[in-house]
Amino acid sequence: CSSEHLSRQGFGTQRVEEELQNLLPTARILRMATDTTTTKFAYDEMLADFRAHKYDILLGTQMVTKGHDFPDVTLVGVLLADASLYLDDYRASERTFSMLTQVIGRAGRAGRGGQAVIQTNNPDHDVIRLACEQDYDTFYEREIRLRKLLVFPPFCDIVLMTLTCSDEQMLLESATELRQAFDKKAAEEFPGVKHLVFGPFEAPVYRVENKYRMRMIVKCVLNRESRALFSALLSAYNSNSPVKPTLSIDFNPSSL
Repeated sequence: CSSEHLSRQGFGTQRVEEELQNLLPTARILRMATDTTTTKFAYDEMLADFRAHKYDILLGTQMVTKGHDFPDVTLVGVLLADASLYLDDYRASERTFSMLTQVIGRAGRAGRGGQAVIQTNNPDHDVIRLACEQDYDTFYEREIRLRKLLVFPPFCDIVLMTLTCSDEQMLLESATELRQAFDKKAAEEFPGVKHLVFGPFEAPVYRVENKYRMRMIVKCVLNRESRALFSALLSAYNSNSPVKPTLSIDFNPSSL
């Protein structure tokens, strides 16, 4: 909207470290992020230093939330806890709930009692509330009903088809052709494969290393017949031409 009252500002770990240093000038802060763990043993060395009380505060991305045991930690904080809720992935709620329940569990593990402070723009959101209450059963019942209603795993399989090409116009044309080819093969050669298809549409990161990407998502049940459909499509589409778009197919990808 070009408003003079809005501006883009970063809130990465470096910015948080600066704010913490201003608020707690005597605190020893250990920042753990991709740019500070580049050496082979940096990750393990940092965790060992924190356990040895060489630092007072451990600051980091989600890598600090999972699987660590810090007996002397009694306070945990999460910034922008709802940011991961709005990702374009059906597992966003599950991953946010998992992350919050794990990070809350980092505080007070040695029987000393602990406190977790969750900062969020949406404190009334069911996922945030249930995670704070550690109410796994209610979250599961809510989430599994939604998955079934919208036909998401575990009630189906997800197939991600990605077209990649350095020529944007050729990619757009090929994406339309791919959809037509899929519909034709499914109807004429594999009529027994029940499916729902979405796309083509732009990938979340549309351009990578000067190559453009378009996607299609198919909901189906993976079995011998459905796999044969995708194998036939892949064989018919890909070629050795360096110019023609390439097609990749992922079954139940870890992220969309």
